[in-house]
Amino acid sequence: MVEAVQDTHDDAGGCAGDHFHDEQGPRCLVVMYHYVRDDDPATRADGRPERSGICGLTSDAFRDQIDRLCAAFEPVDWPTLFAWSCRRRSIPRRSFLLTFDDGLAEHAQTVVPILEQRGLHGAFFIPGAVLASHQMLSAHALHVLLSKLSEERLEREVVDLLDGEVETVSAEKAQQMYHYESPARARLKYLLTTILPVHQRSVAIARLFERYVGSSAEWAKRWYLGWDELAHMQSAGHTVGAHGFCHEPYTRLSPTEKRRDLRQVLSLLSDGLGPDIRPISYPYGSFDGDTLSACAEVGFAHGFTTRRGWIRAGDDLLTLSRVDTIDVGSVVQEEAACQQA
Repeated sequence: MVEAVQDTHDDAGGCAGDHFHDEQGPRCLVVMYHYVRDDDPATRADGRPERSGICGLTSDAFRDQIDRLCAAFEPVDWPTLFAWSCRRRSIPRRSFLLTFDDGLAEHAQTVVPILEQRGLHGAFFIPGAVLASHQMLSAHALHVLLSKLSEERLEREVVDLLDGEVETVSAEKAQQMYHYESPARARLKYLLTTILPVHQRSVAIARLFERYVGSSAEWAKRWYLGWDELAHMQSAGHTVGAHGFCHEPYTRLSPTEKRRDLRQVLSLLSDGLGPDIRPISYPYGSFDGDTLSACAEVGFAHGFTTRRGWIRAGDDLLTLSRVDTIDVGSVVQEEAACQQA
């Protein structure tokens, strides 16, 4: 039985025998990125930056990180990783794959040129709704709102919209899920992604975005990738995979809703880019046993999680590990230390 998982991360450390440093056979480090940008679009009318809710890498930091990865490991693309996982070909003993979630416009504008300068290919996971509805996803609308309002103010605004009928947030659970955030931001994100019903959360965020930021449709036009950009990326050798249709945690959807969501996004990508085998990354790292059954039924080739670790031969194809960009430096250092031991 597969447990329900959402934004969970295993601890890394040590060398011989742990999850990161089993020396038996080839392995692949899959790195997960979201924002890669140099400017903060959430600025005040006078051009001065607001309090930023958008956390990501600058282009220089991204270049430096992938150069460090190239110095320590060998790059592979997703078709190579898939063929290896199906035992149809080999990969280098220590390899890495770059993945990018959320279908952000900066992936074409900033990321792809940097990858192409180095002869690298990435896997880009797209939420279907950004191509079909042309509205900001709740997750990204929240990030922009946090560039306008403090965590405490935004939480009060959400609670007021719901007439104060909100379950108490466990600070411990919130910090465990969002260990990289401040306590206040972790509590707010936990409230929105885990406690509030999906529809209720979406409506609240949409109303607050319109009130404090502006038109969701206008922001979405410049925030997300379009079909022309995706077609160019795919023709250049990059992989376009799915990141759900509605970008909601699968553990919060019913079995019927999960299957509808998975079929919608796969059908949309097939119609727009041509039929192909495609991977999926689970929104919010959220999945359970029924999610895996549904992915297999629909026909996804790989499922990527937010569980930290290397991918090894024999790993379950629908629960593959990834490492967030914020953890790459420590993984490279640990690997170097283990090679010297």
